[in-house]
Amino acid sequence: MTATYLQLRQIIFSGPDKKASVAFVPGVNVICGASDTGKSFITESIDFMLGGSSLKVIPERAAYGLITLEVGSINRENWLFCRATSGGDFKLTDLSLAKKSETIVLKQNHAHDRTDNLSGFLLDKIGLLGKRILRSKTKGTTQSLSFRNLARLVIVQEGEIQQSGSPFWGGQYTLKTVEIATIKLLLTGVDDTDVVAASSTPEPDSSAQTALIDDLLSDLHAEIADIGVEEEELSEQLNRIAASLRGRQESLENVQRKLDERLAARREIFTVSSNIEGRLEEISELLARFSLLRDHYQIDTERLDAIQESGSMFAHLEPVSCPLCGAAPQDQHVDASCEGDVEAIVQAASAEILKIERLGAELADTASDLEAEARELSDQLDTKREEYGEIDSEIRQTITPEVGGARVAFTALIEERGSLQKTSDLFGRVRNLEERKRLFMEVDEDPSSEPTIAAGVPDSASHALSLKVGRILKAWNFPGDGQVHFDTERSDFIIDGKPRGSRGKGLRAITHAAVTLGLLEFCQEHSLPHPGFVVLDSPLLAYFKPEGDEDLALQGSDLKERFYDYLIQHHGQESQVIIIENQHPPAAVEDQLSMTVFTGNPSEGRFGLL
Repeated sequence: MTATYLQLRQIIFSGPDKKASVAFVPGVNVICGASDTGKSFITESIDFMLGGSSLKVIPERAAYGLITLEVGSINRENWLFCRATSGGDFKLTDLSLAKKSETIVLKQNHAHDRTDNLSGFLLDKIGLLGKRILRSKTKGTTQSLSFRNLARLVIVQEGEIQQSGSPFWGGQYTLKTVEIATIKLLLTGVDDTDVVAASSTPEPDSSAQTALIDDLLSDLHAEIADIGVEEEELSEQLNRIAASLRGRQESLENVQRKLDERLAARREIFTVSSNIEGRLEEISELLARFSLLRDHYQIDTERLDAIQESGSMFAHLEPVSCPLCGAAPQDQHVDASCEGDVEAIVQAASAEILKIERLGAELADTASDLEAEARELSDQLDTKREEYGEIDSEIRQTITPEVGGARVAFTALIEERGSLQKTSDLFGRVRNLEERKRLFMEVDEDPSSEPTIAAGVPDSASHALSLKVGRILKAWNFPGDGQVHFDTERSDFIIDGKPRGSRGKGLRAITHAAVTLGLLEFCQEHSLPHPGFVVLDSPLLAYFKPEGDEDLALQGSDLKERFYDYLIQHHGQESQVIIIENQHPPAAVEDQLSMTVFTGNPSEGRFGLL
């Protein structure tokens, strides 16, 4: 074998405080176990690390910011490719050198005949750098072969493996020439570099407009191919995001409602506390005034006591002759020079003292009531302040971060939906352009305008590949005689007289796997370039999710056992097959392959990928 083939060694997910990895070996690898444990995410991550434009967002991915894919070759070379989970360029480390090499950057976008990008680097390793493939049969234009043209042929995800379309052609008319040209290159080793583009000649207006639409469609399809998502999958993602948005919005509304309630409760406590503080200030001012009033009462009482005492003394003294004039007491005219009766004044002073004492008692009672109210209000204020502190702490430490997290999650989903919607709009633009193209095309075409450039897979190559696929299906004990031939119009295979795409999804999956493995083995047997590995997600779908009588018929057969026996016998150290499945392989072959099991049980084995 002279061709160089690649093999995957391991994929590593790294985060600030987390790390998860899955190792691969030459030969047969099986990753199996419970649903929703990250098995299909491995397939998507491998595709992402081999040039895919984006990686699906799952909750478990949030804790990991870097993915590392170790890739080797059968020539004992090894490289590490590192890429952020958010996308962008790659960092490359060559592990084959005796001395650790410096990390270099590989661009994510393909550039023809250059190795400073991931696509060119990988194509160079498998001998396909600088190859060109046919883009337009009518114009004879070509485009540079990208590793992404090969990736869809070797990494078959669950949604793709069961589709009714061709394993070689995604169903987009404007991409058919490119995708079939890629197959022709792999099966023959001959590219389309020597094809000469047709000279530019004046065309009728409709033809010019059609050609312009073809160019626009080609660009759109290239952009969609770079994104690496099918319209059906995109629609499913948008539906899932819409459902997630409804859940996130409800969650956000709930935590926002909880925050509003706690804020209202805090405001109410603040208002009550402010009212209590105002009343306490009012009581404090009243008590201060009462203290001054009490002092006034004391002064007035002391003054009246003096009047009472001096008047009493004056009223009870024995009358004597005037020391000045010597007048006898009966001859003295005291009333003429004194305002009022002294005894009456004393009585008035006594009455005033009683009144002041009564007022003082009332003042003391009122002050006592106010002091008791102040003590009660102080206790209430302490309680309210404690309640305020608890609610404020809950708002700051629990509810506010929860609201912030809910808003961030909601915003992230909005942004993701916007990104997916932009991609969805691309499909809409493609449909609009294809409809406009249909209106421009004439019903009866001029036979002389038929393309003169032969496109498609040569009959000899397609026949040889069909025989290979038939032998594989026969070895697996696939129902029927194993008579396979290639339908050029559909770019798909006819198996025992029945189109492959018209069968149940379980049979479509197993036959898709046979075609993918057949292409790998054909290239290896003829020393033709090929990435050298395949990743198949759910090829035995008929055993897990049967559809119709055809799929049910497989469940009672030994196809599953024969499938794994065949892989073990035909794919050893110079080949690599990675199978993603829910069900375990037969116990009899488990020691002949590498098996990773995700249990989905936190208390048993490995729960899942991340």
